[in-house]
Amino acid sequence: MPDAPSVFADYQPEPHSRPDAAAPTLVEATAADVAGLAELQTSARGGLVTEWAARIGRAVGRERNAVVVARVGQELAGYATVAHLAEHPDDHAPAGYYLVGVTVAAGWRRRGIGTALTRWRMDWAWQHGPDVWCFVSAANPASIDMHLELGFTELRRGPQFQGITFSGQEGVLLRARRSA
Repeated sequence: MPDAPSVFADYQPEPHSRPDAAAPTLVEATAADVAGLAELQTSARGGLVTEWAARIGRAVGRERNAVVVARVGQELAGYATVAHLAEHPDDHAPAGYYLVGVTVAAGWRRRGIGTALTRWRMDWAWQHGPDVWCFVSAANPASIDMHLELGFTELRRGPQFQGITFSGQEGVLLRARRSA
């Protein structure tokens, strides 16, 4: 039986060629964006549009939380979320603002959309505190490299962070400090 396609971008640390970088427009999501974001999430990760719409709808406009949308022209290229999470009682991941998800449409991957969404969320989090946190599957080196390039440092590895497990694999907890 063939392996299921990965939800992670292909790892190409030094690609010979890369599509031109995109210049997305980034705006905080509103309720009007939820249906399109749910369709994008379903195409990228599977599941039901109605379930994703409910989940994304709860995140949009929530206090201590932001959902950012990336568009290139009129086309939805991706979205991402940042949320304040309490210290986790089991894995002791610290309280703070976490980058808790990013989805880039397949046709816009490797064009700088994920980086732009991450920078926006970092800036947003730094308006609310000195640190921004994230956890990434150790099986996703493209994401780890991007976060390290943006100033994150690896703090520790473990089977779960903030209660999220990594399919029997290892996760990486990262932090970026606001510069003085």
